Amino acid sequence: MELNARNQSIAEIRASNKKLVWVVLGLTIVVVLMALKLVTQTEIILNQTPGMPSDARLEKSVMDKGAQQATLSAVTSALAQTNPMNAEYNKAFVQVYLSPAAYTKVSRAIDDQVAKLTIQHELGSYYFVQRGFEYDPAIDKSFVYGDQHTVNAARDTPQPYVFEYKSHIENYRLLVDDVTSYAGDKPHDSDWLKSAKK
Repeated sequence: MELNARNQSIAEIRASNKKLVWVVLGLTIVVVLMALKLVTQTEIILNQTPGMPSDARLEKSVMDKGAQQATLSAVTSALAQTNPMNAEYNKAFVQVYLSPAAYTKVSRAIDDQVAKLTIQHELGSYYFVQRGFEYDPAIDKSFVYGDQHTVNAARDTPQPYVFEYKSHIENYRLLVDDVTSYAGDKPHDSDWLKSAKK
C-alpha cells in the first residue's frame, strides 16, 4: 500500500468523522429542545364540550371564557333537563365537571327532585333556553341565565332561572366548586349584592 493513498484514506475518514460529529451534535440539540418543550408544555388536545369554540385555548390552569361558557352551558342544560327517566345519565354527565363536594350536593338534589317528581307522578320533560352568560371577576362567579321550560300535558311553561357557578381550572379542565340555582332573571352578581345590602 502506498503511503500517499494511505494518508488520503485517513484524511477522508477524518473529514467523514467531523461531519458525523456535527450531525450527532445537531441531533442532540434537537432532542434536548424537544425534551424541554415536552417538560414545559402547558397545552394539550382534549375532547371539546358541545358548543365549545373550535379555537378554544385550554391550558393546565387556564381556559378562555368561550370554553368556560360552553362547559357551564352544557352543565346547566344537563341539570335543567333532569327528570326521572334521565337522572342517572345526567348525574354521570355532570360528575366530570363537578368537584367531589359539589357533585355530592348536586347528586343529592337530583335524587330529591326525582323522588318529588315520582311522588307527584310528574313525567313531563324539561329544557333550558339560555339567554345569557356573565362572569363577574369581583366575586369570581359565572352566571348562566335563561328560561327553564316545563313541558307536560301539551303545555310548555317557561320560568326565568339563573344558575350560579363558582369554578376553577385544574389539570386542563373546568371544575365547578359550587352551583346554585334560583328563579328570576337577575344574576346575583356584585352589583346585585351591593344593591341588596342597601
